Amino acid sequence: MHSLAYLARQPILDRDGKTFAYELLFRDSPSSDTAIIASDLQATAQVLENILNSIGLLRLVGESKAFINCSREILLDNLFGLLNPDRFVLEILEDVPVDEKLIQAIQRHKSFGFELALDDFIMSDEHIRRFEPLFKHVSYVKMDLVDNSPEAMVKAAQFFKEKNIKLLAEKVEDESTFKRCEKAGYDYFQGFYFAKPEIVTGQKIDATSAAILEIIKLLRTHPTLESLCDKFDKHPDISANLLQFVNSDTRTKPAIESVKGAIVWVGMKHIQEWLTIMLYAHLDTQTATITH
Repeated sequence: MHSLAYLARQPILDRDGKTFAYELLFRDSPSSDTAIIASDLQATAQVLENILNSIGLLRLVGESKAFINCSREILLDNLFGLLNPDRFVLEILEDVPVDEKLIQAIQRHKSFGFELALDDFIMSDEHIRRFEPLFKHVSYVKMDLVDNSPEAMVKAAQFFKEKNIKLLAEKVEDESTFKRCEKAGYDYFQGFYFAKPEIVTGQKIDATSAAILEIIKLLRTHPTLESLCDKFDKHPDISANLLQFVNSDTRTKPAIESVKGAIVWVGMKHIQEWLTIMLYAHLDTQTATITH
């Protein structure tokens, strides 16, 4: 069954006013203002699924970087092997508990070449204590102008510059705020003053959780390539998603037309990661309405 996939993107500009990156935001409708989120895990997984299977990174960000919010579960589950680390910045959400498991996961992602960012940082003693173990691993700190006073924004610029961490001002609403952050030494800027989040849509091929789980279970038995192809043949919706994924950018390789060719190109390990992202994206849990 086909349906529409939605993502919102909002540009992140450098000090010269050029687009440095886009933040890619979960959306489940054509509205650019609100999102119905079942969980941070599901929201992250749906963003990744829509990037990989339905819309494609090239169409979303061109040659710029992509900032994506990452739940704790996604960070711990090592599901980023499908992503080009030169193109993605992994945002650590402000409510993620910092413990040894998280630190190890972040060190692992950094060793693969990913840049990391702290999202919605509040310049307070409590936040500094909580996130201090991560400061040596992150490349960016995003400061929300709603939750930080002008004095805190200036203090943060001085504090993080000494640690060689880039500062990004979020929710910049007007020129005077932009100029104030620019004067304080902020490196990047994001907010309605520059652009509201823009909805991007793509064609989505829906697959059932039961079918996805069936293939994941088979992969855990270390099947032959032929038996895995036979299983994919029984689920044309998943096969179609796989072919959309591998052909989302054909600039560096010819189009792949067979499921067997797609599996060989992706690799058995990454096929399981891809399926796990899809499974998380289809979680059926209670929902709550939030505004980004």
